[in-house]
Amino acid sequence: MKIRIANSAGFCYGVRRAVELAEGAARSGEPCVMLGPIIHNQDMMDHLARHGLRAVVRPEEVPEGSEVIIRSHGESRAVHEGLHARGVRILDATCPNVTRIHQIVARAEEQGRQPIIIGTRDHPEVLAIAGWCCRPVVLSGAEELENWLAEDPSRRQMPLTFVSQTTAIRRVWDSCVKKAKKECTNAEFFDTICGATSKRQEEAVQLAAQCGAMVVIGDRQSSNTRKLAELCREVCPSVQLIERVDDLELSPLRGTETVGITAGASTPAWIIKEVCDKMSDEIMEIEESFADMLERSIKTLNTGDKVTGVITGITPTEIYVDLGTKHAGYIPVSELTDDPTAKVEDLVKVGDEIETFVVRVNDQEGVVTLSKKRLDVVKGWEDVEAAQEEQTVMEGVVTEDNKGGVVVSVKGVRVFVPASQTGLPRETPMSELLKKKVRLVITEVNRARHRVVGSIAKVQRAERAAAAEKVWAEIEDGKHYTGVVKSLTSYGAFVDIGGVDGMVHISELSWSRIK
Repeated sequence: MKIRIANSAGFCYGVRRAVELAEGAARSGEPCVMLGPIIHNQDMMDHLARHGLRAVVRPEEVPEGSEVIIRSHGESRAVHEGLHARGVRILDATCPNVTRIHQIVARAEEQGRQPIIIGTRDHPEVLAIAGWCCRPVVLSGAEELENWLAEDPSRRQMPLTFVSQTTAIRRVWDSCVKKAKKECTNAEFFDTICGATSKRQEEAVQLAAQCGAMVVIGDRQSSNTRKLAELCREVCPSVQLIERVDDLELSPLRGTETVGITAGASTPAWIIKEVCDKMSDEIMEIEESFADMLERSIKTLNTGDKVTGVITGITPTEIYVDLGTKHAGYIPVSELTDDPTAKVEDLVKVGDEIETFVVRVNDQEGVVTLSKKRLDVVKGWEDVEAAQEEQTVMEGVVTEDNKGGVVVSVKGVRVFVPASQTGLPRETPMSELLKKKVRLVITEVNRARHRVVGSIAKVQRAERAAAAEKVWAEIEDGKHYTGVVKSLTSYGAFVDIGGVDGMVHISELSWSRIK
């Protein structure tokens, strides 16, 4: 009998950031309270209370002169404005993913659109999102959406903006999108389900399908924990939802070949460890030590680091990356590639593993800005130097033009091609090459001066010569060709035959190679 632990079990980066902010506030000794439980886990709340950090229910209960921590679920615009008006210093632990939804619905309403929130109506996160617009509509799923549209047929023509609670079940969101796309004429969709949540749910289902029993650890007030248990029960015959080690029943696990463990995003590491320790007395093998998982989860990041993560979401402006740390990773589309012709959907997919360069770490907001393009540049210099030494042909995209020539982006490196080496006729403007893919050889590299020079014409000449040699050899072997007449004379015609200049003599109808 063995244990298999889901890689994503336990704190997500948003929760981890909130807890660390609260623990830091407790250690500071400054007066501070939490506005509601920062996460849905009573054991963690008790832990913070023992360190002098208590929770209040309403903003009015925040004492004068005290700081206040906004919980990871976020709060409404009115709460923020009310606290600011009183001069209360806010420590905002709102999950970055939730903050983004606040911005989306607020912007949508400014543009005259109707925000539609798919989620649980009384969940704190949903209440906070609704508090960033004046006329929110909250729907639990496709059935409620259908009823809402049926109440007033004109709603199908309204400009609608759909967002989702971050911990929603994927199929619920997908069913809403499908129905809205079918019935609504002016709808836009922002898939705001947290990438970590989707990954956690997918891993839990896959693990549960392979195990004879599952243990789901987390507070019963936690929406994402309850949904994990619900999903696991669909594919596994024995599922226990427990809050702490004392709730664990070992008897149903005895005789089971494989037992899986997962945990909600608000479940502290020590609770998972206690459950693992208790089960280890009964189980012969643990697939991965919890210590290793914990080590990965607390990894720190610094500007200039190379990091590998998994893509969890893609929008027109950003790519979201799960780095397995407390930070939310984002790659701006402008930092994905230098190729102006490239489409994001052709370069990356959700679930892809991607290596990136850390551009900026914002510990206060729990966000890391990443760049694939800058990492490619580092590798690109090495490739360009090797290509120059070996005179291999490289491909790139023309990104700039001027009277002196063009600039080609080759693996993120700027390569200057003089006008004489572009292969263009003398009077042709350099702009003819803009955004086009070209083949070139590197003729000069000076990394110290960040100078690289290349030649397109050299490749073109070599390719024409090779093609001409091939055609001429075939002509000499008797192969017949159709040529394009270039000019006529009194004694025949000059013809282009696949890159070879030939002449057709009127009297003899024979070929003569032009020297």
